[in-house]
Amino acid sequence: MNKNIILGLIIVILGCSNDDGPVETQLYAAYDKTTLNIPNGSELNLAIWYPTFEEERPYDYNTAASQLVVSGSVAENAEAADGEWPLIVFSHGFSGGGIGSVEICESLARAGYVVVAPDHSDAVISVRIEGRATGTLADALIYLEDNPFGNGADYLYRLSELQEIIAHFTSQPAYNLNPDHLVLGGHSMGGWTIMKAIESGSRPSAAFLLSMGELNWLLAGQRYFESDFFQSLDFPSVYFYGEEEYAQAVNNGRDNVYAAFCYTYSPSPSYGLFVEDGNHFTYNSEAVAPLSYGNASQIESITSRLIGFLDRHIQGADVSVVEHPLDVSK
Repeated sequence: MNKNIILGLIIVILGCSNDDGPVETQLYAAYDKTTLNIPNGSELNLAIWYPTFEEERPYDYNTAASQLVVSGSVAENAEAADGEWPLIVFSHGFSGGGIGSVEICESLARAGYVVVAPDHSDAVISVRIEGRATGTLADALIYLEDNPFGNGADYLYRLSELQEIIAHFTSQPAYNLNPDHLVLGGHSMGGWTIMKAIESGSRPSAAFLLSMGELNWLLAGQRYFESDFFQSLDFPSVYFYGEEEYAQAVNNGRDNVYAAFCYTYSPSPSYGLFVEDGNHFTYNSEAVAPLSYGNASQIESITSRLIGFLDRHIQGADVSVVEHPLDVSK
């Protein structure tokens, strides 16, 4: 065959193969931030992670009260990947900040989830999406000692902020999210925040709690919610807790961690997941909790099981959630 004809055929074949563009399969984490006007007249800063096909680059989010920089890897302001991605609204612990757990949030975006995390209007906040921090985690603990949680009445601003976020993103979907798949997640007091939203009428498809209320249980011997509340839940749930938290609870005369109580009374499917050598701030980035942050192994253990939980109960995937010998499920 004539060489020119062969060359022409190759060009035609290559041209045909490129008509529809390359088939994208690898998801990366994209990052955006915005503000949301809330009824009290203030603006709520939001951090947003979502799936993209654009490659990531090292990214510095902001400087924490520790004077360390929260850093990660994202494609800033990238185009959202085609698809229908479940929405996760994540509430940080008291003083944590919307960018306080970037390793977890980035991993969720790479796994095909849109994560929205606010800077709650806490009196002390150790890292902000934008602007300067107002105090360290140590300052936050002092504040909580001086302003006991009690029945939570003084912290209901968190509930209002979360409700505004849920209403906004489920009524005005963005980033190719699917508003029919809402997941609520929270760390520490953020767990109380999402459960308070559920008590007030929010109906998520699933919920994950990262050491919810363990400090309140450890320091004051008080539970955020009692057994009848958990028995009323009608969605899959997962409760993480740290090994050090368990030891502290026992040493303080508690019979167990609060997570065990939550798991015991939550209907199936539910999980109680153990974080080896974990403490109350293992879910935070190094800049936020330089003395107690989660190392790479711990974060991998947390995110792999969290994503397994979400993939199984939101996406219907046949994957395992339980990994550690001390994990429990029903």
